[in-house]
Amino acid sequence: MTVVIAAAVKPIIGKSQLAEERVRKVAEIYDHHGGKVRVARVIMGMYAGSMLLQTATPDFTTATSVMSGVMDDDAYQQVMQEREANPGAEMMGPFMFRTIYGDIAWDTHPVSQMRIYQIPRKNIPAAVSILGEVDALTEDVKVVGIAPVVSEDMTIIHATYQFKSISHWGEEIDKVGMSEEFQQLVNKANDLGTLVSSGVYMTI
Repeated sequence: MTVVIAAAVKPIIGKSQLAEERVRKVAEIYDHHGGKVRVARVIMGMYAGSMLLQTATPDFTTATSVMSGVMDDDAYQQVMQEREANPGAEMMGPFMFRTIYGDIAWDTHPVSQMRIYQIPRKNIPAAVSILGEVDALTEDVKVVGIAPVVSEDMTIIHATYQFKSISHWGEEIDKVGMSEEFQQLVNKANDLGTLVSSGVYMTI
């Protein structure tokens, strides 16, 4: 299992550079305190135009230890004071998630497409089984299932597909996403829950 702490930052028009500088400063602080950090930009779909700050840890003990260290860090408090004095973005989160299938592959697969399903909790084991069937369709795409731990919406799971590049994403949609086998699995998933949103983001 991997625990992921994530926040979305939507820059104010005209302050994108300032917002990115602050996100990267905070990313360095999370990294200093032991988190595996990723800064990404949402290029399409849900939260398009926003940046994501994601921090991964192997368990909840480490996740909360990292959070505590960051919150007590003078450098982090300075960034928050600067944000109050001169806002550069609207912040959503942070939220906490855990993996329920597979794992993150940020180092080798920097492009992610998330498909968010609203699903009854009792159907999650069957959904995880479907993710395994999707995973078996290709070795080139890294599949990870993610469930919320602390979030404004606890009724969802993320089915996230990780790709090597933007062009690789398109190639795999043509090869796998449009295949009869994948479409049958999508139909099975729709019997378990409802696909409510999607988005594509990439490491920057």
